[in-house]
Amino acid sequence: TIICPSEFLKSKLDTQPRFKSKTVTLHNFIEKQGTVSQSKKGYVLEFGHLSKDKGTLTLLETAKQMPDVKFVFAGFGKAVDEIKKVPNAEYVGFKTGEELNELIANAVVTVCPSEMYENCPYSVMESQLLGTPVVGADIGGIPELIKPGETGELFEPGNHNQLLNKLNSVIRNADYYTQNCKSVEFETPDTYYQKILKIYGE
Repeated sequence: TIICPSEFLKSKLDTQPRFKSKTVTLHNFIEKQGTVSQSKKGYVLEFGHLSKDKGTLTLLETAKQMPDVKFVFAGFGKAVDEIKKVPNAEYVGFKTGEELNELIANAVVTVCPSEMYENCPYSVMESQLLGTPVVGADIGGIPELIKPGETGELFEPGNHNQLLNKLNSVIRNADYYTQNCKSVEFETPDTYYQKILKIYGE
C-alpha cells in the first residue's frame, strides 16, 4: 500500500497501472498550536520558503498594487532581497514556535502562492487552525485544504491580478472568513493513528 498525503499525489501515482491498485490518501496530521487572535493586525502574511517557485515574487507584484496594506514575510529564501525593495513589505526573518504562531494568528490572511506542486502544506493548515484564512494557489494539494468562499480563496498560480482580487475579497470580509476557520478540522495524531492502523491491518 502506498500512502499519499494528498489526492493530488494519488492521482499522479494512479496514472501508473502498477501503482493504481495500491494507493490510498491520508492527509498529514497536525496538532493545534497557539490560540486564535481576538484582534487581527490587518497585515497579509507569507511564511516558509520565500522564493520564485514558491510564488513570493508574484505576491510582491500584488503587494505593489496594494500600497496601503502591509505585507509581512517570515522565513528564508532567495526572494528576501526582492522583499526589501517593496515599501509596504517587511521581512521579519525566520520564525518558529510561539513567535510564529502569534504572527500567523494576528494576520488578517496568509498566502500560499506556490507555483510548484505541493502535497499537503502545513502552512495552510496551521493558518486556519489559528483562525486565519488562506488565499492559496490552485495547484497540487493546496485546494484540498481550503474551502473557497469559507476558509479562504484560490487563485491561478502566477496570476497576481487574480491574487489581488482574492486578497481584497478576504480582507473586506475578514470577520466572516475568520469565523469559518474556527470550525476547521484536519487529521489529528489520534485520527491519523486510527486510520493508519486500519490501513496496516488490511
